Amino acid sequence: MKENILGILVTTTKKTKPTKKVTTTTQAATSTTELNDEITTENYEDEPIDYNDKNLCGVRPLSKTGRIVGGKNSKFGAWPWQVLVRESTWLGLFTKNKCGGVLITNRFVTTAAHCQPGFLASLVAVFGENDISGDNEPRKPVSRNVRKVIVHRQYDAATFENDLALLELESPIKFDAHIVPICMPPDESDFTGRVATVTGWGRLKYGGGVPAILQEVQVPVIENSACQDMFQTAGHSKKILNSFICAGYANGQKDSCEGDSGGPLVLQRDDGKWQLVGTVSHGIKCAAPFLPGVYMRTTYYKPWLKSITGVH
Repeated sequence: MKENILGILVTTTKKTKPTKKVTTTTQAATSTTELNDEITTENYEDEPIDYNDKNLCGVRPLSKTGRIVGGKNSKFGAWPWQVLVRESTWLGLFTKNKCGGVLITNRFVTTAAHCQPGFLASLVAVFGENDISGDNEPRKPVSRNVRKVIVHRQYDAATFENDLALLELESPIKFDAHIVPICMPPDESDFTGRVATVTGWGRLKYGGGVPAILQEVQVPVIENSACQDMFQTAGHSKKILNSFICAGYANGQKDSCEGDSGGPLVLQRDDGKWQLVGTVSHGIKCAAPFLPGVYMRTTYYKPWLKSITGVH
């Protein structure tokens, strides 16, 4: 099947036997960064899932299509590792949506260090959420109080270096079709040129409003030196550290934004499961030319994550 969606040619081919998967190919958007000519995602047909398996990760039981087109509302359950991090003031008199987060085990969520709660405030992690405007979801979201916020000891608020934190839940979260942790990427993975997906409830544009429904957008991963050059082209002296990973287009248009911090940047692995490439950290404005989003690189922080959570 071929469609022209937002000017992007989408070709979908379904194979039934023996592969049991759906393959989708789209032409990559033009950018000054060298990109692969094609983006391929695969969605494997339904297999029995053991939600009691503590090693379960990276599957999307409620997602029936492999086609992804950027800048749109997400369907319910499409990104089951997405977490909504809410901040509750003392005695719970006021609660607000603060950041995004990523479920990595049944006890831990990763988010941005700058999302830590304010004075006399606490955090609540909400799982399985999609439309935050009401209760008309096919399955109910599940909330857990955050018992402990573990901020990376070398976090630097001025430079956003090590802008990563772990949220330890008061009690384990039970996996379900709309609540599944993300997989970790293999060590030394190079994602340059691949088009990843970032999700969140952040602002729809710089200084704009926030959506009720979880948003998803596709952005290409940029090599670090090319990312630094882009910032310099835009007139900003920005040092892109090895712990950072950049994603975005030279002409802007698609990006994460304020409120998306702590959320996931993901890619599909060769085995069909989804992996955490990075965690939303910071940027300058949103979707501006030559100002890509900057994320915390998961492979760089895997030893730290594993030492605390045991995640592989």
